Amino acid sequence: MSKKYKGKLCAYCAAARSTTEDHVFAREFFLPDAHDNLPKAPACKGCNDRKARLEHYLISVLPFGARHEQAVENLLASVPKRLAKNRKLQRELSSTREPTWLREGSGLYQRTSMLSFDGAKLEELLKYIARGLAWHHWGTFLGPNHFASVMFMPDLLSIHFQEQMHTWSVAQRVVVDLGRGTVQYEGVQLADPLESTVWVISMYGGVMLPIGEISTGADMQTSSRWWVIIGPPQLGEMIDGKMG
Repeated sequence: MSKKYKGKLCAYCAAARSTTEDHVFAREFFLPDAHDNLPKAPACKGCNDRKARLEHYLISVLPFGARHEQAVENLLASVPKRLAKNRKLQRELSSTREPTWLREGSGLYQRTSMLSFDGAKLEELLKYIARGLAWHHWGTFLGPNHFASVMFMPDLLSIHFQEQMHTWSVAQRVVVDLGRGTVQYEGVQLADPLESTVWVISMYGGVMLPIGEISTGADMQTSSRWWVIIGPPQLGEMIDGKMG
């Protein structure tokens, strides 16, 4: 572990001291030729272990929904070996797989398949990722006592919201593409308070998650850009007040 990460506060809990330098996005999400220059953050053993369990599950599931240029290559490189070691998960995925039709942005319907998976695990991992990115880019510590919210917006609303985000007056902004579309994210650090950050993240060219109830014969609303808002407790109180 380099001196940059050794003995620092953990970027994920902001309490324990780091025992490792953690890849904010696990290297296994990417093809081997895209392992360099991935964002890292200091991590304690407890947070690193909990995050790794979430990653193990999601690395086995999310590539099935990949839509980027390396989709097939990513799927074949990461999934078969993991499912061979986890027969239970393999059976669960096989039993929930079903055909469906998905309307693309062009208006054309494409035949594809849909899998059930544990969305709570993705939500939890996204909160870890937002904390790690806030430290990596701006040195900001956001512990578990901070407000954190994950939103899976319908894509049309998400596109509009991201366009609005480009007009905000912010302290800092980053736009990053990792592994040729394997992971793409945009983040802003608000000017007041500086602990407040907003992130929009997509993986594998925009893995689509269904939103709401799925009805036969109706267009399925999907979310392929995942939002994380994280900041001090008063940020949550302010958002709750506006929503109330």
